[in-house]
Amino acid sequence: MLLSLHRLDLLKKKSVLLIDKERKNRRDKTFCFWSHRDEAIQDDLHEIISQTWDTVILPGEHASSLGPLRYNHVSSIDLYQSIDKLTLQYGWQRCIGDVSEVHSSSEGSYVMLNEQRISGELVFDSRTPSYKQPQDGQTHIHQSFVGWHISLPDISKAAVPFRFMDFDIDQQGHTQFVYVLPFSDGTALVEVTRFGSEVFKPSEAEALLSEYINRRIGNYTKLGDEQGCIPMCNAPIKEERSSGIVQLGARNYSIKSSTGYAFKNMYLHAACIAENIRKGQHADAFNRQYSDVKRGRFAFYDALLLDILQTQPRSGKPIFEALFKHTDIQRILTFLDEKTHVKEEIAIFSRLPIRPFLKAAWRNIQTSLLFRPMILSLLCIVLGFLPEADALTLQAVNAIIIVGMVAIGIPHGAVDHLLDSGQWNPRGLPFFVVKYLSMAAIMGVVWYAAPTLALIAFLIYSAWHFGQADGKLWSLHSLSSFLWGSSVLLYLLGTHVTESNAILAEMGCASLPFEIPTLGLVPWLLWFVLKGNKAAVLTTFWLTLSYQLPLMQAFALYFIGQHSFTGWKHIKQHLRMSDGAIWMHALPFHAGAWVLLAIFYFLWPYSSVASGESQWGVFFIFIACISLPHALAMQSVYASGLNKQ
Repeated sequence: MLLSLHRLDLLKKKSVLLIDKERKNRRDKTFCFWSHRDEAIQDDLHEIISQTWDTVILPGEHASSLGPLRYNHVSSIDLYQSIDKLTLQYGWQRCIGDVSEVHSSSEGSYVMLNEQRISGELVFDSRTPSYKQPQDGQTHIHQSFVGWHISLPDISKAAVPFRFMDFDIDQQGHTQFVYVLPFSDGTALVEVTRFGSEVFKPSEAEALLSEYINRRIGNYTKLGDEQGCIPMCNAPIKEERSSGIVQLGARNYSIKSSTGYAFKNMYLHAACIAENIRKGQHADAFNRQYSDVKRGRFAFYDALLLDILQTQPRSGKPIFEALFKHTDIQRILTFLDEKTHVKEEIAIFSRLPIRPFLKAAWRNIQTSLLFRPMILSLLCIVLGFLPEADALTLQAVNAIIIVGMVAIGIPHGAVDHLLDSGQWNPRGLPFFVVKYLSMAAIMGVVWYAAPTLALIAFLIYSAWHFGQADGKLWSLHSLSSFLWGSSVLLYLLGTHVTESNAILAEMGCASLPFEIPTLGLVPWLLWFVLKGNKAAVLTTFWLTLSYQLPLMQAFALYFIGQHSFTGWKHIKQHLRMSDGAIWMHALPFHAGAWVLLAIFYFLWPYSSVASGESQWGVFFIFIACISLPHALAMQSVYASGLNKQ
């Protein structure tokens, strides 16, 4: 950033405070980038570019010309020394310390350094970012590396070529490779890199480096080393944007998530900010445009590769080797710069192993917030065309509902015993069962004694519970969540008044005095459209279509297809368990719920409030009883922020 401002002569008469976490007086990093010979970056940084390469050895041991591109190397010490020169030229102040806070207020921007508040017109923040917990379709893995600087006393530079990604090392169940950067002074940087969830241990990396250098290069003398870890993440960054604070580097999404390359992106970002300042624009304007998680097809490609590297790490080597075998290096680098056309990208992907990408794509589609509402919309449309009176249709739909209740409807509420501790606790189980049954029994007594009051309570905590799950999924505020949950319940019941009142009568409750219009959810639809919440728009759309279905079908679609799946996802995120593990932990209470339901069915018709034989009335009274402790348990989960620390 400082170099870009200096090139445009924007630092005169400016007071600058440069804060580093530690002294920058040694070569601790290596920066590499590729560019065309006539790109501005080549001229702007020519003083610190210490080496360039025009040819490269790719996997498969074939040499390839980079053509109009050059692969450039910048040593961190050269960059640091260039800043030292500017410091002397302008007389800047420099501090060594750890910045604890960066904020802006009505008085301007400021940082907290060693408990001292330091204000400035602009703060350029390049601290290491922290990322939000990855959601569906997002991945956070690491590019960890260890490199040795070595001298080659007996081997000429020509005998040690530049190697871009050499996979000729033990993969150890990961995706890992070696870079070899030979320099004109008879030295080289040999670096081993791992893409994966696990970070390299120095001992692991050094063993691989030693074996590789001895086998592939020969005699050497170790001069120094460097190591680091770059986030490969497509989840959002936690930090909020503030006026007068410009996010730089990784904090501004300059790292390409699928490769870890960032240096050129940082240069381009800094050049744009400097140009905006030269034109008199405030840097905030550009910061708002730039600081965003990338979207579009290249973000989708990155997401696929990150998913593969995390879930199918052994597929990394064959994918990259196929890429370098079938696609020329110039096109690969252009693709990584995100400057290719769709036709070129299709040609690239057509030569790669297809199965890992299909599996990753299916996982991304399944976990997309849009996937389930799209399926539910189609299902709603199909059910709307089927004849309601057809016995076969009715049996098929009822069978689907029963399967859904067994698979996820009841199980999602049968792991409450795990939500507090996150683990099976046999000693505490009797107390939990007694507490759970007591709360359910209290609700049953209330329903027996005052069914109208019980119904009101049931609707209130159901609306809160449903809205809470959807609200967490769509990032709604608490009040908006409750209003949404209330709207959904009223819409489902109020667009099926005749059916609803028949069931309510069998439950010993008052009837609904009004009917909800079929377009009752349109205000929510418009609000979600304005908010750009596509998943909520689709959900509201299919809920609006559900008025044409029988009440039980409409309710089952929402309860199973929307609420139970959403609740299951949040439970999985909270417990950090697999689907299978959660289902097995739910099984004892899941089975117990069906036993209790059978007992309930047998006993309730003999109560004084049961005035008929409706099975659905008995069913919903039972659901009201067992859902109260579940709603309270999930309230604790949502209040804790889902993830146990």
